[in-house]
Amino acid sequence: MRYQEQILFFISACTLIYFAYENGYDNIKNRYRGVQGGIIFICMMGSLKSYDGPIKRFQGFWRFMFWLGVCYNAFLIFLIFQNESEARQLMKLGDDSLGRSVTKDMHTYDDNCEFELVNIVDNLDHYFLLHCLNWFLLAFLLRDAWLLNFWQIFDEVIELSWQHILPHFRECWWDHVLLDVLIGNTLFVFLGLWVSKKLGIEQFDWLGRKDKSFTQWLVWHDYKYFAAAFGTWLAVTINFLTGFFLMNQLWVPPKCWMVSYRLFVWFGMGVLSWQEQWNDLKGNQDQSGQCRYLVVWTLFAETFISIKFLKDAGNIQYVDTPYYISIPWIATMVISSVVYLIMRVKNKRVQRVKVK
Repeated sequence: MRYQEQILFFISACTLIYFAYENGYDNIKNRYRGVQGGIIFICMMGSLKSYDGPIKRFQGFWRFMFWLGVCYNAFLIFLIFQNESEARQLMKLGDDSLGRSVTKDMHTYDDNCEFELVNIVDNLDHYFLLHCLNWFLLAFLLRDAWLLNFWQIFDEVIELSWQHILPHFRECWWDHVLLDVLIGNTLFVFLGLWVSKKLGIEQFDWLGRKDKSFTQWLVWHDYKYFAAAFGTWLAVTINFLTGFFLMNQLWVPPKCWMVSYRLFVWFGMGVLSWQEQWNDLKGNQDQSGQCRYLVVWTLFAETFISIKFLKDAGNIQYVDTPYYISIPWIATMVISSVVYLIMRVKNKRVQRVKVK
């Protein structure tokens, strides 16, 4: 995103945080402010420089997906201005069965960890099918086998890191290894990549593998490649976590159609955003940041709801995070940020020397 767009995003986010946390239990006033926030967001999206879209084929469909993402964001912003009780009851407008707390004794995946066929089959439920579909669609978004395989291993690290808060992440060892890594992740990642190649869709290289030598990859030398790879990892991580937090904060059970709807909206926004990022990375000077702005704002809005509506959430454990979990995460974020800044300064100096 351009600097002026980044400044606009920062000011908008700070303003929203201030006014959203000032709301009380006057539902009429909260709804009024929520509608105002949604309108302002739509106007902000319209103010950004836009093009016909980063994908040349099926332009009408991709424009529809973009504005569907805008509508989704406007709804999230409306919810942000409500209190937790009102927001959960408003979800009943889409499904009458909602508005009731998600039970804390729902099925987890470490109930029976004996390595037996009956236990394995018992874990092949709706969530496993949704898990496979998610990886199939993610392959269409990222289109890089190296990055996808790194992420599918790191996905299990995320579950292990957050299982003390989200009981739904508790799994048996064979669930992590067999159902997730070997079947649900690897198989459907390569299936998605194979289908995308058969359809003639451009493949990405987020690590800049211009040489077989690991140390010569551009991701270790070019700050743009590093930012693209690190930003992709961070965005997918936040998206993965907020998907579970939103279900609990808004009292939406895993089988509700809204879970699949969110996945569909994110697929459309993701395809546009990462294609836009790739075009920008390859030096397309005529590339807008509109789709990326939408994705960043969606991540921000979902994270905000996940934090604000923690009170009386569903299947969540209110416990402190152990230091052996929090410290590595913090260190990873800090070190990655420092590496990016060093690489950026170094690359800028090299560019100035070349110009002279």
